[in-house]
Amino acid sequence: MPAILWALVCAVVLVGLGDLRDNATAAVALMLAWGAGVLALPRPKQRPDVLRSVFLIALLVRVVMLASAPSLSDDIYRYVWEGTLTAAGGNPYLHAPADPALAAWLTDPNRALVNHPEVSSIYPPLAMGLFALLSSIWADPLPFRLLSALADAGTAWMLARILLQRRLPVDGAWLYALLPLAIVESAGSGHLDPIALFCLAAAIDAWDRQRTGIVWAGVGALLKLLPGVVFVALLKRPRQVWPGALVIGLLALASPLPFAEAGPTLLRGFGTYAAHWSFNGSVFPLVELVVGESTRFLLVGVGAVVVGGAIRRFHDPAEVALWAGGAFVLLSPTVHPWYVGWAWVPALICGAHAWTLLAALMPLAYIVLATLDPATGAWEEGVWPRLVIYGPFFAMAGWRAFRNATTPGPAISRVAAR
Repeated sequence: MPAILWALVCAVVLVGLGDLRDNATAAVALMLAWGAGVLALPRPKQRPDVLRSVFLIALLVRVVMLASAPSLSDDIYRYVWEGTLTAAGGNPYLHAPADPALAAWLTDPNRALVNHPEVSSIYPPLAMGLFALLSSIWADPLPFRLLSALADAGTAWMLARILLQRRLPVDGAWLYALLPLAIVESAGSGHLDPIALFCLAAAIDAWDRQRTGIVWAGVGALLKLLPGVVFVALLKRPRQVWPGALVIGLLALASPLPFAEAGPTLLRGFGTYAAHWSFNGSVFPLVELVVGESTRFLLVGVGAVVVGGAIRRFHDPAEVALWAGGAFVLLSPTVHPWYVGWAWVPALICGAHAWTLLAALMPLAYIVLATLDPATGAWEEGVWPRLVIYGPFFAMAGWRAFRNATTPGPAISRVAAR
């Protein structure tokens, strides 16, 4: 299978580069070539054992990536630090890593590697419980990366199952299994998002199989918020949702209790992130040129209207997730590469192919690391990478929208998202 072999070879070469931050230009070039090869080379066709094949191949490529140190992102060190602190009875919402009150923890090696140590936790309480569980097993990035890689391979498997259930080609599952973005962000960097994305995919799969999926959507929302849109959408579906909703409601009420002493500061870290951070945005920088400081509030409002309209209009939770994830990626001031998965996973189900192109180009965002000043941690974000990343996406999405709008036949609900 040429695409599989190409992905495996590229993963081995990427691991061989060593510290990807120090070799950012070579790493970015390799990931772009990796993505181009997967898109161009033949991928496996429909076959009886496709579910097992997709999962095993996806897992194999991610296991290869585990041999690389998590150098493109340092989020995982915050996961380990906050999990260790929580397991010891501390409160990451009340105390940021740089807080002098944590002087006794100065020797913790993960604390020294946390980025923005002055900012308290931005993650939901259930995520903090997961961090604590993993850190108590081994206070090291590896358990986090293993779980993220396993969940991500599970998402590829879920995608194949959903596409088979809907009698669609499983090529989208192979794309997710083999393209570098998901592999690098799960096994490579150990992000939390792939775990929550698995919950999102499981919720859609459950819905297709005449179950509500509301527990999966609820757990995903308690880990990373965005699946909450699908959770809300499923509440209006007449398929015995209320027992599951009650379970998730109780979990949502109980998970913050260990951190109750933080009070209003529970949201302080997230508020700092939402109000001040920006990186790799597409629509946001353009609107900011015109609107100025009100841009964040304006685009939050636009996003709320889009999400509300999707919940009201669409029956299929994959459609709702696509519009919500798409609004998040396109309107957010901060678009880290791993955020693209929130639109890409439902897009693979809905046939919105422009998002796969964006996923293949998104590793270019890491080129900013080539300008990183190790002494200050500052970098220079150029305009040209965003033009290369988002330009082809908007061109392809616009062309598909135009073609569908001018083709006679029944309306297609996902035209604008394509």
